[in-house]
Amino acid sequence: MYAMWKQAAVLTICGAMLTCAMGRVPEAGVRQEDEVTMERDAALGEVRYSTAKGNCRITWTAHTTEINRSVIRHRAECELPPGEQVPLLAKLLRKVVESGTDQSQFRTLSWGRIYPDGPQDSTLAVRLALAAKNSDGWDAAKGVARSGDVNGFVRKLANDEMMYPELRALFREYGMDIELASVEKVLVLPAGRLPFFDRLQKGGAQAGDKLPFDCQAWFSIRGGGLWADMP
Repeated sequence: MYAMWKQAAVLTICGAMLTCAMGRVPEAGVRQEDEVTMERDAALGEVRYSTAKGNCRITWTAHTTEINRSVIRHRAECELPPGEQVPLLAKLLRKVVESGTDQSQFRTLSWGRIYPDGPQDSTLAVRLALAAKNSDGWDAAKGVARSGDVNGFVRKLANDEMMYPELRALFREYGMDIELASVEKVLVLPAGRLPFFDRLQKGGAQAGDKLPFDCQAWFSIRGGGLWADMP
């Protein structure tokens, strides 16, 4: 009898260890990609929220240290266009709120590069390049803003032309507003050298036009309706 009990106990422990090694088992009827995972890193002072759809994964990292407490960092490995990313972003936004984050702790969304390396959707890059091509403030022959610095030009252009309507609609749905507040490290290349030149050409760009297509972006978040009205 003792031997049988010992064998059963060993099997139970081994099964538990295997479950832990493989991660949490999803609830019945719930696909792993439908979930938002939350991971705390006390050493780095971060909380990472992540969700996915197929090969598209988006992660928001909230900071718990005082100096970066108002910032959430966005990172995506995703080839879906912005409109199809919105449901994932909405899940992340909801999870941030449900986790107890105070509204004063979310004032900046650090987007990173709008056209990072690797397989990515090029919609924002195309919008930026074509908006510059059609702007009187951009010299496509020289690849420079006609006045002021290139960072300021791109920030103003993106807001004036509303190059992120999907993000604005998402935040406004919950009583908040979002605006491109800061831009750095704008990249400029001849349109013909860009991998999405066919899309630029359809928008009137020539191969020799030197156009901005990438930058690091920070969005400011305003309004508190999200925390009060989250359905």
